[in-house]
Amino acid sequence: MLTGAPLVSLVIYAADVAESADFYHRGLGLPRLPAEPGEARLGAGGLDLWLRPADKHGVQLFGRRDDSSDVVFLVEDLQARREALEERGIKFDRRRSYEVGLVTDFYDPSGHRLMLYEPSPTALTWPSAPKVRAVWRAHGRGGADVIGPAAGPAEGPPARTGLSGNPLVYLFMFENDQMAALDFYRDRLGLELLERVHCCNQDCDSEIEGIGKYDGGDVLLSTHHMHEKTMVFDDQGRPYSPREFTPEHGQGIAPVFLVDDIAAVTERLIARGVEFPGGLQDDPAGTLARFEDPFGHPFFLLQRISAAQSSKPREGADAVR
Repeated sequence: MLTGAPLVSLVIYAADVAESADFYHRGLGLPRLPAEPGEARLGAGGLDLWLRPADKHGVQLFGRRDDSSDVVFLVEDLQARREALEERGIKFDRRRSYEVGLVTDFYDPSGHRLMLYEPSPTALTWPSAPKVRAVWRAHGRGGADVIGPAAGPAEGPPARTGLSGNPLVYLFMFENDQMAALDFYRDRLGLELLERVHCCNQDCDSEIEGIGKYDGGDVLLSTHHMHEKTMVFDDQGRPYSPREFTPEHGQGIAPVFLVDDIAAVTERLIARGVEFPGGLQDDPAGTLARFEDPFGHPFFLLQRISAAQSSKPREGADAVR
């Protein structure tokens, strides 16, 4: 199915595309990429952030704190990078230190949760560690002492570079049924499961492997179950993870898988119970097909336009169904 199909974009629906683009470019320092009018794209390592207007695509956003997903950037020195981004006007919220390493989160103007992650020596011994190191080796800028060899040296002080050179490494999709998540992501989509581990809530039963990490190409696509019994708290005792989740809250971010033959892939996935209510859709980026996981998180398949096709007039969505 989707084994070997990389995630190449992360659609982020924005209340105001220009405001969000300014946040990601001037605030975080991510490079701008070519984009269609009314949209924006920014480089985030092995994939791009694709900002699209929420109202145009019928997506309802939920305030300034949407914790249904988590977009995670890999850093060597969390405190130094956080201080540098604060100098650039970024306001951080919670911070937590535990077995996995150090994390601190913040929100974009549309309320999507973002995070910086400095892995611990322990985390870099886990089965998912080779993927983390590979992302850093392919797209990171910095040293080799914390994560391993980078793609190149740092291109300047953190206050100047922002998050440029700190690639997106994890995308967490929150869910409330770990077995349903495993059935969908591993068994229906056919993604390669790299690791299943206990979640970050130590009050959860030890046999609950609430985090599943899947190979998404240059990023780890991960599912993370909700904490229904107790709340996780940060280093200052403040609540960290959401306690409630509804499908409507998960519509704001949509990962995009690149495929060679979208018609054949959708046909095989439909045979496994994956639904594509809109069929194949024409888009300037290529042909798209939208589906959702059991928890309401949207995804796209993308087949890009060939060089020959790009020179011909586009004929609308009905022509590619």
